[in-house]
Amino acid sequence: MFSSYIKFSLIGLVLAATACGDNGQYEFGFNTTGIEFELFDPTEGVHPSKVTLNNPRNPFRESGVSDDTKFAILGDGGNAGAFYAWAWLLAKIPIGENQFFTAVKLRDLYESNEVAEEDRDTVRRMAIDGFQALLDCFPESLLFDASGTVSTRFATLAYGQILDLGGVVQGDWTLVEDSLGNPTAVRSTGIDALDRDFKCR
Repeated sequence: MFSSYIKFSLIGLVLAATACGDNGQYEFGFNTTGIEFELFDPTEGVHPSKVTLNNPRNPFRESGVSDDTKFAILGDGGNAGAFYAWAWLLAKIPIGENQFFTAVKLRDLYESNEVAEEDRDTVRRMAIDGFQALLDCFPESLLFDASGTVSTRFATLAYGQILDLGGVVQGDWTLVEDSLGNPTAVRSTGIDALDRDFKCR
């Protein structure tokens, strides 16, 4: 029940987010839907790694991405183009939102078979690591809807994504039901042995 609720919430979130912008295919003078993913480094798109800024396959490493276009690229820029855009954002602005959507695009690349067969499991692992990095480094990040109202915590969505990808959530996280009966990822006490400051630097 928890997994299906989280999956439904994520679908609604992505639909709402991608409706925010115009078609971003040619926003930067090149067709972002024509970009193909190529494995560069297994830490790319996983905080605190900044290797994407040196990846010659990332077309955004020099031009950057603006707040006005990031959701348009998320929805219309193709999975590889959107991954590179959000990985750049994460490297430059390390916050939960940027980590979450970077991991979402890694997941999409894996699930849509847009990676070389020999790299598929590595990309699946990268997506899991990205969602885990959100739990480790940005545990209190909140998702806001277009009206500025808090919709949910990214942690709950990331928790479900790790499970859906066949991963195991690390650290002191567990799912509980909130007062409305909805699943919510929270930290328990006395379990977490992670050195968060070291892991997230």
